[in-house]
Amino acid sequence: MNSVFWSRAHGGLTHFPIALVLGAMLFDTLGFFLRGSSRQGEFSVIGYWLIILGALGSLGAVFTGLALSKWKIGGTGLLLRHHLFVWPAFALIIGLGTWRFLIGNRPTHHGFAIYLSVMAIACALIGAAGFFGGEILLGQ
Repeated sequence: MNSVFWSRAHGGLTHFPIALVLGAMLFDTLGFFLRGSSRQGEFSVIGYWLIILGALGSLGAVFTGLALSKWKIGGTGLLLRHHLFVWPAFALIIGLGTWRFLIGNRPTHHGFAIYLSVMAIACALIGAAGFFGGEILLGQ
């Protein structure tokens, strides 16, 4: 398949996990800080499903990105910068989604605080990876 196909597939598939993970961060944070609220459980369930779906969606984004880069994990220039942020973000997203799946919707308060801290790091990495990915597109 040609690079135009992989470029379009990657561009389309990356937006889902980005939006889902950022949404998970929002709803999980609301659920964390609104303890005792009647909506806390709803926010927590939404965050739970969003991070799991985001982790699953990241698999397609990574696959198409690897195909687009001809299966090179590193690269040079903007591609290298993109990969320096995307690989740690991917690892954290998979780890966060797996943890939420295994723990379910009943983590301890302390454990969930750590989860949110790691989620904030993952979101920052996603933002940086997306920035450099956009710079690659603008440079073409």
